[in-house]
Amino acid sequence: MKANFMHDSVESENNTYIYKKVYTMSNNEKENNKFEVITYTKTVGFNYTLPNEDEEKTIEHDLTIVWEDTLEKFFEEHGKDKPHKIHTFKREREQKNLIEQIENEAEDLIDEVQEEIANKMKFGFDFSGQLHNDD
Repeated sequence: MKANFMHDSVESENNTYIYKKVYTMSNNEKENNKFEVITYTKTVGFNYTLPNEDEEKTIEHDLTIVWEDTLEKFFEEHGKDKPHKIHTFKREREQKNLIEQIENEAEDLIDEVQEEIANKMKFGFDFSGQLHNDD
């Protein structure tokens, strides 16, 4: 990728010059990087109640979320201090691959939590071992 630089010079009080390099993209470069994905992390809670208990319990996990609107709308919704990432791609296929990867990770997490809750429901505690050993 060819970088285009503009040079601005500013004279300081001791007659030395400071040069700033400002990177500018050509229209072709802008078009090459037009596929973006905005992601952020959110802590989500999975609620459940064990049999014979009245108290609802929660399992919390961090989950990567794909923001499907503009960055401006993200700032309106979450404020400018909310950590986020902007992933930029040259090809739509790369963008779709990242979204699919994030969706698969979310599905895997949901499956793990459902299994964890099912084990707690079945055994009344956090069970993760084998019931018997065939060896």
